[in-house]
Amino acid sequence: MTTEVQLLDKRTIANVRRNLLAWHNAESATFAWRTESDPWLSLAAEILLQRTRASQVEPVYKDFKTKYPTASSLVEAGPLAAREFTNRLGLHWRGDLLYAAAKHVDGMGGVPPDSHEELRHIPGVGPYTAAAWLSLHRRKRAVIVDANVSRWLSRMTGLPYERDPRHVRWVNELADALTPVRAFRGYNYAVLDFTMKVCNPKAPICAQCPIRRNCQFGLQTRYPREPRK
Repeated sequence: MTTEVQLLDKRTIANVRRNLLAWHNAESATFAWRTESDPWLSLAAEILLQRTRASQVEPVYKDFKTKYPTASSLVEAGPLAAREFTNRLGLHWRGDLLYAAAKHVDGMGGVPPDSHEELRHIPGVGPYTAAAWLSLHRRKRAVIVDANVSRWLSRMTGLPYERDPRHVRWVNELADALTPVRAFRGYNYAVLDFTMKVCNPKAPICAQCPIRRNCQFGLQTRYPREPRK
């Protein structure tokens, strides 16, 4: 474990987990895919959610589920059908990836694999999407790390913010240390909602933060250093 991760001792990590989970029990968001049990539809939802607000995806996902409940149904409809949905979200390039993912899953019998390594072979599925799908929809422990998580951990620890945390060791190790062994699903949902509602990019609501007593940002009242462009 690195020196940076040790800035949060076991007691602090336990406090952060407990307070985030308690906050989420009262403030959790409700979206259609969070109760989705179908492996293909939940994976499609995670692809649609990439770089997009959940509120924007909600109506698109509901239409998608009605029209293409299986990977094979989307394959039969063709790539233009996939683009119809991704275009509504403003990221046109994602349509071809969604269609390619459907073809890949269809070739595996219509069910995505439960292995992180195998998931990465599916077009449009990167480390974050694979971890989110496994932990949130397949109930397998996985650590979710994206720009929002990196920003939150930077504020909490006072360490420099890195927009792309994929190869930032301390961010990934601290995220792993914070993710519970058993309550990982609820915790990951809590982190997703917390970094959207409270510890948001432009105007964090520190007065309502459930972990403000463990956060350097609240004490110093300043934003973390932004990465150089």
